[in-house]
Amino acid sequence: MQAHVSIPAREQVMLRGLAKPATLALVVGVIGLIATVGYAYSPMAGEWIDSSKYALAPFGTANMGHSLLVAILWALGICLGGLFFVILQHLTSAGWSVVVRRVGEGVTAGLVPLFFLVLGVVVVPVLMGSSYIYDWADPVYAHDHPLVEHKHPYLNGPFLLVRVLLYFAIWIGMARFFTQHSLAQDEDQDPRRTLKMQGASGVAMVVFALSLTFASFDLSLCLNPEWFSTIYGVYFFAGACMSFYAVLVLLSVCFEKRGQLQGVVTVEHFHDIGKFLFAFVFFWSYVAFSQFMIYWYGDIPEETGWFHYRMWGEWSGVAIALTAGHFLIPMLGLISRHVKRNRAALSFWAVYCLVFHYIDVYWNVMPELHNGVPGQDPALVGPPWSPMDLTALVGVAGVVLFAILKRFDNKPALAIGDPRLGESMKFENF
Repeated sequence: MQAHVSIPAREQVMLRGLAKPATLALVVGVIGLIATVGYAYSPMAGEWIDSSKYALAPFGTANMGHSLLVAILWALGICLGGLFFVILQHLTSAGWSVVVRRVGEGVTAGLVPLFFLVLGVVVVPVLMGSSYIYDWADPVYAHDHPLVEHKHPYLNGPFLLVRVLLYFAIWIGMARFFTQHSLAQDEDQDPRRTLKMQGASGVAMVVFALSLTFASFDLSLCLNPEWFSTIYGVYFFAGACMSFYAVLVLLSVCFEKRGQLQGVVTVEHFHDIGKFLFAFVFFWSYVAFSQFMIYWYGDIPEETGWFHYRMWGEWSGVAIALTAGHFLIPMLGLISRHVKRNRAALSFWAVYCLVFHYIDVYWNVMPELHNGVPGQDPALVGPPWSPMDLTALVGVAGVVLFAILKRFDNKPALAIGDPRLGESMKFENF
């Protein structure tokens, strides 16, 4: 028989003192972004390239754009994974996750700064006619590639702006809806809010799936506008969910150590979060292999080219590292029940998965930096490691973390008004 549990008072679970860490994160993030831009325009970043691909920008600026895009996609995956988690818990009327659902709600706050970063790094340059990230933005390139020119009604600056505005309006709107109702329920204890959020979750899940899929096409897939993949959205989704569950582990441990979730989030909850982390490690591997095998079996040059310069030549080491480091190693590390129930061990694997997810995004984006430049074969050039990779990551992570901490500050770390909270606190694995 399960023991009776007492619901903690609101004051016991209030997250206070996050203003200073949030400000520090913002300062570090701004410094990182400034350093990225400064390095891009410095002589150390590289020489100008006489090519229509970089007609309006030096190569250092192009490298900066790709480095920033890697960091943005990495952080965007985490925040969208958080939004998916919140919607899924309401859709399934999940009881076990109520004690950690507020973490998912808080992580979605990072979507706001990411919206402005996507506008500044992706949309505005395209509207200005710069192709320093996306080849299709260059009219000369499009004219020389009939397939790209055929896609012009979709791949053009104004329509990209409309789609990006729509994506983030959907994501931020849904995050705001679920978070505000959850926080309001802490005050009024109204169970009808739970029913309202549950009723909206079905439509929200469908809209979320469609918007994430098309956003992955627009921001990542079309770096190579002549390549097709109908499974790429699922690939992006798998990595996003895996990275979010890693963050869920780390933030839950952090809030537990601060005292707000002490005795509330138990080893049973970490066990379940660990199972989800393990599951999405496997799911990402399954989708990645499926995408590769379909194209490899078809053996069509237009389709296999994307994999050719990512799996042979100078990029082969990164491909091998992903095969082992993103699948085999974490699979063996997370398969044990004892690891999932050990906070320190689970935290280690959470950090590990976040690192390798960054490498995966880097492997998707960076080969396109040299693709299309005359005389530069991406397979022979290899990974363009640059200090901007680090400064861009610090910059984007800093401003996103600022938004997340501000969302948590002076808010309960626990959805104390949810009628299923008692069920969640008594949760046990069998």
